[in-house]
Amino acid sequence: MKKLEDTVRETMSPLEGTAHSYAHVDRVAKIAAVLAEEEKADRELVHTAALLHDIGYVVGEPHNETGARLARKILERSRSIPEQRVESIVKIILRHPIAFRDKLETLEEKIVWDADKIDLLGVIGIARVFHWMGQKPFETTVNTCFEELTPIYNLLNTSSARKIANRRQRRTTSSLSALRAELSTKDLKDAAGAARELRNQKSF
Repeated sequence: MKKLEDTVRETMSPLEGTAHSYAHVDRVAKIAAVLAEEEKADRELVHTAALLHDIGYVVGEPHNETGARLARKILERSRSIPEQRVESIVKIILRHPIAFRDKLETLEEKIVWDADKIDLLGVIGIARVFHWMGQKPFETTVNTCFEELTPIYNLLNTSSARKIANRRQRRTTSSLSALRAELSTKDLKDAAGAARELRNQKSF
């Protein structure tokens, strides 16, 4: 597996510093490993697919399709994984985008899907969205955070994913709530109101 990790890291080196770099892949692989153990899934299958799930970004969009083709080449070249398992890994990669949520069939597909989405929760998820959106208008990026990040937790497939991601979900909710308040300056109005109330109490 170390050889595959090195291959993926080298292949994805042009993406260093992006929201879909090897650093993201490494986090997803670690999350997926926890889920696979909790859910008693095929850990080797999950880990291999997690390592390869975003490799298509090196080639181009749609990254799940280009990634599935490239992953097949890498795995067939290694000759260390039986063809049937290669097919399973390719399917996991093809179905990891959020749009395929209702088409997931195997536990391993659900686990890699969940692990990838957990990396969009919490403060890191918000940071990734702002980085990923790049030079797009600020308002567009903010709206993407509210529209894309808010529903993710409730879409998670496995009970283990919901359990380990609960704290991140609370951070997502509190961070977006703070962002909404600051965009409208409601936080300052509330603070000013609280200060007035405190002064009034002291005057009695």
